[in-house]
This record gives sequence, structure tokens and C-alpha cells, in this order.
Amino acid sequence: MEIKESWIAEQAVNANALKNAKALVQSGKFVRLVRSEDDTFYMGECQGSGSSNYTTSADFLDPAHPVFRCSCPSRQFPCKHSLGLLYAIAQKAAFETDAIPEDILRKRERLAKRSTQPETEAEPPQAKPKKTKKTANKKRWLKQLEGLDICDRMLRDLVRSGVSAFVNNSLKDYETLAKQMNDYYLPGIQRQLVTLIAAARTAQTSEGTYDAVFTELLRLNQTVKQGRQYLNKKLQDQPVTPEEKGIEEGLGTIWNLSDLKEQGFEIGEQSLIQLGFRVRYDSAHQETVEEGFWFVHPLNEIHKTIHIRPKKAEKYIREEDSILMKIKAPAVYLYPGAGNRRLRYEETRTTEPLNGDDYARIRQAAGETLETVIKDVKNKLKNPFVKNEVAALVAYAEIRRQDEEFVMVDRQGEALTLSPLEGMSLMALTALPEQKLLADQCALLLFSYEAQTHRLIAKPMSLISAEHIVRLLY
Repeated sequence: MEIKESWIAEQAVNANALKNAKALVQSGKFVRLVRSEDDTFYMGECQGSGSSNYTTSADFLDPAHPVFRCSCPSRQFPCKHSLGLLYAIAQKAAFETDAIPEDILRKRERLAKRSTQPETEAEPPQAKPKKTKKTANKKRWLKQLEGLDICDRMLRDLVRSGVSAFVNNSLKDYETLAKQMNDYYLPGIQRQLVTLIAAARTAQTSEGTYDAVFTELLRLNQTVKQGRQYLNKKLQDQPVTPEEKGIEEGLGTIWNLSDLKEQGFEIGEQSLIQLGFRVRYDSAHQETVEEGFWFVHPLNEIHKTIHIRPKKAEKYIREEDSILMKIKAPAVYLYPGAGNRRLRYEETRTTEPLNGDDYARIRQAAGETLETVIKDVKNKLKNPFVKNEVAALVAYAEIRRQDEEFVMVDRQGEALTLSPLEGMSLMALTALPEQKLLADQCALLLFSYEAQTHRLIAKPMSLISAEHIVRLLY
């Protein structure tokens, strides 16, 4: 069985689960490891805090939908014991061969019977989920609502006491609250609280500048409000729109490819051209974030891939890299949300060099005027879940140096001052292989709102001509 550690990381609820799972293997907590002769079933006995060992297993009868089981009381799924078992497989630990347990065989038989039922006995396509699954979902939704209620009370208390008091007092209670959110299946809320706390610490040393704090408070309040509305709809079996499902990312739902497909977020076969690639370190969450910005055709939109490597587990997760070839993916999935949505594609894809038609399609998708592009960007940035960054293609007549700055001018004569991305200097524009790239081309710009100056910031990432994609960062 070939299992990559990058795939294991995708299954984990959070970085702590990965860290703890790795520690179980390294410290020899697995006292017995067993596999079936056909490599479809793995099982391990792991020492726990009690007198008896936990039994965890991974059933790969259907490799696309593995089934994880564990006797521990953890509310995380998969738990650290299941993840530890996967790490043992990936590291090719010594597994003894044994027969598949009878209870597992019975469970397989029940699944096979359900899948082979005659059409007359089969459930209709729109049938409700099985009672057990519905019950489990209901318990999770109720637990999430409980966590959102706690967060809502915290926000109300904060408003009553004032933002200044929040910023200038000890933040330990809020850090404790953030840690508790995982117990309520709300890792997304936990991330927002960590970001809010980081903004508050910055405000403590920035002469009372609270703009970033207010921004994060607004985002958190919107997530709590919309999250409660969404979960109450789910509990009442009311229909929800794909747009409403976007709140699940704010709550911290972990989407697998099968989940995205099941929920209707597959957009079919697409060609993907990476226009830019960025690596940044998120100090608030202590993780490295690798982002690819892609032109998606025939959708003709800009979306992005996101690869996260938590600092504590960084050495166990492979690095992503920029891609210069065109990817042709038979199935592409867009996460629910707004702006440049996160995308994923199946591994069964092919690559080929870019051609003139590809460059032409990118250039045709670019906004013709700065006014139109900026208006669209501002509307997207108003959404609290866009996370203050929008990538857009812009056609320009000229990029020129003006005093100590660089400006982009469209064909209507409107000018936009450019700012550098972190890790680059705009002086790179003066050292381009061809200076004609500064006239009558298009660019990928990253727009963001700067809270301190209350203005829109535009950062060029790439220039696209009829023959080249020139990346200014990598």
C-alpha cells in the first residue's frame, strides 16, 4: 500500500493531530501492527492513557473512500491513532500478516449488499441520508452551535467593555477560548480568533491603531452570525444554496475531493495555467502557505491552489513548486466561497507546453479599464470571507516610472499606483528581458485593502504578453 505523507496531512483535522500522530509512531506506542495479505486492511494496537490499548484500523477495500475506525473516545475524525497508523504504513513499518477480523468482513458484506441492491429496492437519488449519518451530523451541528454561542457571548462582552480594553488587557483568556474551539468542531473559528489575537498584539505596539482589530472582529462576527443561520437551517432540514455553503470554510470544514463532488462543486474538465506562485509564512498560525494563482479555462476565471505546511509538521509535508506547463485536468473542483476560490484537481491529469491560443485567452479575459476592474474588486473585498485579497487580470497601455513610484495606465488614461509584493522590488520592472512588456500587455494584480491608510493596494505578480508569462516574484 503506497501512502504519501502529504495525503495523510490532508486527512487531519489540525496540525496538533498530525504532530501527536507522528509522536505515537516515533515513541513506539503501537505495540502491534497487522495487515491483510491483500493490503486492503491495516490495524494497530496503540497504548493510551488508560490500562487498555486502543484498536484502530484503516480499510482500503475502496481506496477512494477509506474507512477509519478507532476504539478511543476522541471526537476528532480521523483521530490521532488513525493518523498514526497511516504514518506507520507510509514509513513502511513492520506489519505482521493476519486474517481480516470477522466483524470487519461482516461490515464489508453489509456495504456490498447495499451497493448491489436491485434498482427496484435502491433508494431514490434524492433520498435522505441514512439515519446513523444524519444523527451523527446533527450531533456535530449542535456542538458547533454551542461553540458559536460561546464565541457570540465573547463578542458581546468585548463590545460592552470596549475594543481598547480588549487590546490592552491580557489576551490569555482569548487564547484559551481559541484552543477550545476544536472541541466544538470549529477549527475555522479557532483560526479567526488566533488572527484576531495577533492583530490585538500588533495594536499594543502601534500607537493605538485598531483598524486591523476592527476588521477581524467584523469577519468573526459575520462568521458567527451566518454560521448559526446556516446550522439552524441544516438542523431543520431546510435547503441551502451553494453560496450559503461557503460559510463552511469559515467554520473550518475539511473538504475532500469526494465531498466536493458530492456537494456539486465539480466544474468538469478544465485547462489550468499558473500565472503566479507565492510562498509566505503566516506567523499568527505558524505555518508556511504556498499559493498558486491559476487561469482556469473555459471557465475564464482566476482561482488558486493553497498548500499549508504547519511549522510543527513542516518536515513531514512535501513542498509545492511553481508550474510552467499547462495542466489539463479531467475534473476540477472549486471550494465554496467567493473571490478567487480555492481549487483542486484530480491527480489523473496531463501537462503540455503553452501555445499562442493560451496567451490569447488569458489576455482576452483581462479587464479593459481600471475603473471596471477596481469596482469589481471592491465589491468582492466587501465580503468578509474573501480574506482581504483579490487577484485580477488587467489590460494596460503602459507601466511607467513616475518619480519614485511605478504607475499602471489603462487605455482610457486612468492611472494606478503600484506597490511591491513582499519579497520583491518594483525596480525589477526596469530589468525585464524586453521593455515592450511595459506597453500594451496585461498583468495579474493582487488587490488588497490597507486598513491604516484606508486605500486600495495593487501589487503586480505577473505580466502576460502574446508570447510569455513573466513572473515578477518567482
